[in-house]
Amino acid sequence: MDYIVRVDDRGRIVIPSKVRESLNIGRALRLRVEGGKIVLEPFEDPLEGVSKLVVRVSIKASREPEKISEVAYEQLARECRR
Repeated sequence: MDYIVRVDDRGRIVIPSKVRESLNIGRALRLRVEGGKIVLEPFEDPLEGVSKLVVRVSIKASREPEKISEVAYEQLARECRR
């Protein structure tokens, strides 16, 4: 399937929701130039993946990576006490 997308003055494009959903695209993509073409591939930021393991916490992993280990440690300590 082909889509025509616009590039704004800051170089941004909007990936149609059907494409994002079908490829399970999250907050990050891998971009590479291959044979004069731009190739975008789904990519899960490892810190975002780790932050999903920590329950009931709203942390932006890419902005507060140190906070994830603090919360994970506290959660593990609580579980060990049970």
